[in-house]
Amino acid sequence: MDWTQFRLSEYAGVDNAVISQIERGVKKFFEPDLLLRLANALQLTTLERREFFLAASGLDNSQLVRQPSMGTATDTHHPGKILEKLLGILRQVRAPSFLNDVYGDVIAANTAVIRFFNIPASMIESAPHMPGGFNAMRMTFGNELVGRTHVSENWDAYAMSSMRSYRDSTLRYRAEPYFKYLMKTFRDPSKYPLFDRYWKRVSSVEQDKIMNSDTFEYDHESHGHIKYLTTGITTTTAFGELFLTTYLPLDNHTKDVFDGLLMDGGDSVIRLAPWPEKPMP
Repeated sequence: MDWTQFRLSEYAGVDNAVISQIERGVKKFFEPDLLLRLANALQLTTLERREFFLAASGLDNSQLVRQPSMGTATDTHHPGKILEKLLGILRQVRAPSFLNDVYGDVIAANTAVIRFFNIPASMIESAPHMPGGFNAMRMTFGNELVGRTHVSENWDAYAMSSMRSYRDSTLRYRAEPYFKYLMKTFRDPSKYPLFDRYWKRVSSVEQDKIMNSDTFEYDHESHGHIKYLTTGITTTTAFGELFLTTYLPLDNHTKDVFDGLLMDGGDSVIRLAPWPEKPMP
């Protein structure tokens, strides 16, 4: 949706002066009724509403987690320990899997998932040298057309599901400089010809989303008809959530495909995007 102050004020039933204060960052306290009106007017999904209300709390990620003290133990402020634990899990998972952050940057992936999407080595090698190079949106919507080639049928449904997940995970972080940095690239039609179209389309979808999981069924370019479910482990840290996503096969053929991808080093893990630092070259 492309909102003006007046239009949002009208839809939400909120005085235009209040909307102006919010936009300028002047309003610091958000009454529950105001938040509810805004969430309803913006037609947020259930998952987006949760992120919206968390953002409105005014607390940053380092305040949302348990605070270290003499009497309590927590690893939430130690990125090295967090990554070590998650990478250890990733090495043991017997299915295509990857680890990403709230911005959609893929921090690590097993070789099986790279083989599954037929991601060329050149794409990984060039990633550190471009904005969003390690981002999942590049694979789905970038002009290399890796995602479009990968899904030879049901592309629209695949793209919509991918974009909805991206909008959910990024909602709390859209005012951050790094998100704006990514969006400047994603909205460049010469680099991401389909991104903006799906970003806008998803915001008008009537169907609610209540689970952080998607089912995909399509004809794969190399493996034929496949069907799988995405499931994940969410890790809460002082630097934002991390999501370890695994593809679970939903039929015997897909299981055989995934088992084959894991052979000959498919369970090895490749470290990709930096985290928690977010350089903006």
